[in-house]
Amino acid sequence: MSFGINVWNGSGALTLDMGDFTLQKLAVMVLPANPSGGVVRPAPRTDYILMDVAGYNPSTCFVTITPRYYNTGAQFGRSVIPTYKDLGGTQIAIFTYANYRMPNGTGGWIEQWVESTVECVIEVVRVI
Repeated sequence: MSFGINVWNGSGALTLDMGDFTLQKLAVMVLPANPSGGVVRPAPRTDYILMDVAGYNPSTCFVTITPRYYNTGAQFGRSVIPTYKDLGGTQIAIFTYANYRMPNGTGGWIEQWVESTVECVIEVVRVI
């Protein structure tokens, strides 16, 4: 599906049209909320959800992550909005958790992760 825009000036002359740019939606994924994931767990986490999108190229495409709701009822009082990373080629990694460090009281750190994602719509769009 492609989208574009036509803009005319005050004199009625077309100044911007779909020949200037068009947006083409390449992929859509709905990521469900995970309110039960609010439990803190030790050690950093590295897994991800793989989106392999035909036609994806980071130089001509962008990824949007739009939360549908901001409150998951997470027990620890906050929710995580997923993030993404370009993996090269047509692959995109979706991360649904947050890694963080806490001081251990003896000059070191405790590494942990928490997951409590809100429901999101993830879209991959190409600018033509």
